Amino acid sequence: MLRHDTITATATPLGMSGIGIIRISGPEALAVARRCFKPSSGKCSWKSHHLYHGDIICADGKTVLDEVLISFMRKPRSFTGEDVVEINCHGNPHIIGAILTQLQELGCRPARPGEFSERAFLNNRIDLSQAEALSTMISAKSAKAYAVGLAQLKGSLRSEIDELRLLLIEALALLETAIDFTEDTPGETIPKIPPQINQALEKIQTLLSSYSSARAYTEGINVIITGKPNVGKSSLFNALTGRKKAIVTDIPGTTRDLITDTINISGIPVRLIDTAGIREPQNIIEKEGISLVWESMAEADVVIVILDVGNLLTDEDKIIIGKNKSGKIIAAINKIDLPRVWEAKTIEKLFPREAKILEISAKSGEGLEDLKKTIMDLTVSENSENADGAMIINLRHKLAIEKSFKNIQNAKESIAGGMSSEFAAFDLREALDSLDEITGKKINDEILDKIFSSFCIGK
Repeated sequence: MLRHDTITATATPLGMSGIGIIRISGPEALAVARRCFKPSSGKCSWKSHHLYHGDIICADGKTVLDEVLISFMRKPRSFTGEDVVEINCHGNPHIIGAILTQLQELGCRPARPGEFSERAFLNNRIDLSQAEALSTMISAKSAKAYAVGLAQLKGSLRSEIDELRLLLIEALALLETAIDFTEDTPGETIPKIPPQINQALEKIQTLLSSYSSARAYTEGINVIITGKPNVGKSSLFNALTGRKKAIVTDIPGTTRDLITDTINISGIPVRLIDTAGIREPQNIIEKEGISLVWESMAEADVVIVILDVGNLLTDEDKIIIGKNKSGKIIAAINKIDLPRVWEAKTIEKLFPREAKILEISAKSGEGLEDLKKTIMDLTVSENSENADGAMIINLRHKLAIEKSFKNIQNAKESIAGGMSSEFAAFDLREALDSLDEITGKKINDEILDKIFSSFCIGK
């Protein structure tokens, strides 16, 4: 799969800017640079990792396209592991386009999305998990998401995978000793279940437990606010966002569509969704709005069910409560600034035991900080506050680790069941293969193409 042609692309976003960077990578990178760069000093030694000042010129040797700084990074000490040239030009799209056209005329091919990172992976400059970390960092929506991606780029996940591989290899060695030298090896020197198996299972469980928190960091949290009409959903939405985005009136059914906004809680993006009041729809528009509510609740990370403590619970309240018997639920008892007609203990048996019951006032702001904290407690693990550690960022990693966990469990169960060590050894090899899918030691071309095609061009 190694590429032998020379590619080029911009490494900076399109649009007007002070500086634009054009990257060239491949065996002809230096030759192309020599043909289009005219140094201001009259000569250029092309020493690796040095900047040179001059002009980018056309093939005619006369027409100047731009005044630039240019650098050459000799393989293998470059991002891609190939010869790399970077041109720092002015960030006008017309200038960048003209230089790219000239480079293509000199034999460079336009890079595909993610092709620079792909070449870095293929040339063993980074593993596959580190390549994916680059994409996470670029698309990070918060400082914590960036920190998670940076830790993975620095090798946090790779180190964990290497430790797991070592444990499985040690366990496999013991099992294969039992297979090959059963008659010559005293039985007491071979443990019935190698201790490395339990150690590996424990480490994998810790990794898997980080997925929900990492997903919150990188993708944010979806929070649905639901309830019957006039319980204060839109008031709560406006209070949390700090601006009047949802219309608040005493008229039932004012909110028909989903109203969304994103706030930041403890460094994590939280997407709030205000919904139509749940009741018997009065018209087709309201019916469609209520249908959207049910669909959105199924996809939410947290559902906030608003109840009005100033009015008796109705059948509409009970229908909504009945629809929220699973998942991460917060029962927000609203309007505590007004006279009560019931107490919080009244609804405790109506919700699942795991649901959190809070008292708030969307009007005065009382209880809103507790509400924010509860959203975080339900979605971010307490032991994941240090984003510098290894965390499972994406679904591909999670599925591979779950597959490895299952194979290790199968190996443990087959040993405990008195089966031949060959069965356990087979499962451990399968577990190793799954771990190698994460770092890319064992991966097929189709998966690679899918991963890198999601990257931006120039990265």
